[in-house]
Amino acid sequence: MFSKILKYSVLFLAIYLWLQAYSPLIYKSSRLFPDDYRNGDLYHLSYLPQFKEKLQPCSPAKSVSAKSKVNLFVIGDSFTEAQRVDKNDVNALNYTNIHWSKQTDIQLDTTLRNVLILETVERTFKDHFSQEVNQFRLEKNEDKVEDKKSWKRILKENIIQTVAFIFPEKDGIEQRFESSLFSYDFFLIFREIKATLNNTFFDRVEKKVILSNDKKSVFFSEESLPTDSHSAFYPFTDKEKALLVQNINAAYKKYLRAGFDEVYLSIIPNKVSILAPDLGKYNHLIEQIQADSRVEMPFIDTFSEFRKNPSKYYLKSDSHWTCEGRDIWLNKVNKILANP
Repeated sequence: MFSKILKYSVLFLAIYLWLQAYSPLIYKSSRLFPDDYRNGDLYHLSYLPQFKEKLQPCSPAKSVSAKSKVNLFVIGDSFTEAQRVDKNDVNALNYTNIHWSKQTDIQLDTTLRNVLILETVERTFKDHFSQEVNQFRLEKNEDKVEDKKSWKRILKENIIQTVAFIFPEKDGIEQRFESSLFSYDFFLIFREIKATLNNTFFDRVEKKVILSNDKKSVFFSEESLPTDSHSAFYPFTDKEKALLVQNINAAYKKYLRAGFDEVYLSIIPNKVSILAPDLGKYNHLIEQIQADSRVEMPFIDTFSEFRKNPSKYYLKSDSHWTCEGRDIWLNKVNKILANP
């Protein structure tokens, strides 16, 4: 009897492990497995113990005053996702955030001031503005959410989500299966030993990361290798800049015509651009774009602030900003929202 129970238990466990590895939804909702990124995304890639630190949530922004009569909309990336910035951090009555990878329909309340911020990290800036910016699709005020087009669009989105659930990307299956089995702190010890030995005796680290010249900082390879088009050291041509400026201006005019009162661009510097610009021939992308007189969209500039105190604004174990770095950005945003 015991052997039968054991056999079926092992079978059900194997089926569950396969299902959660196959489906991102089951993996995230189970809450049985440790967060891969609890010690930082760069630590998760490198497993070098000197870059290990447990990530802590930031306190609400101190620059929040009385909520202004503002609807704030953000098209952003991981720097402004929910666990880093939320409605309690901004001087706005309403806050809507969408990732660059998604699209959604919105209606603007014309009785309030409507502000849009296009936030992008430096390494993906060219990807976002090499094409039309179309993450927010504006519905006319007289349109109803339940009209024919809207429900058809909602149905289409649900079908896409269902298909994605049934047939997820194969690239993530192996990673989720590995994470569910070997992401516990006990196993991290062995990964750290292996990574340390490779770094110490063979001067080798995981290929997705690269170390600074003084070995005190770690960065994504894609933002650091001169052969990668997302890198801070990849050549930035005048022709490429002209196209990006053209699309920035197109997005600016488009969203102003759609009813937004103000539209801003915020390019968050790569970690390597602030901490190790000497790692290669820095292309000065942010400075070139922000200094270009052809750009019509106003900027929320963090680059010049971050360069004043490089070691203060990026996490040791992660590619994202510290709470101090985030507050630099929020202070600038909230100042705009508080002063029409």
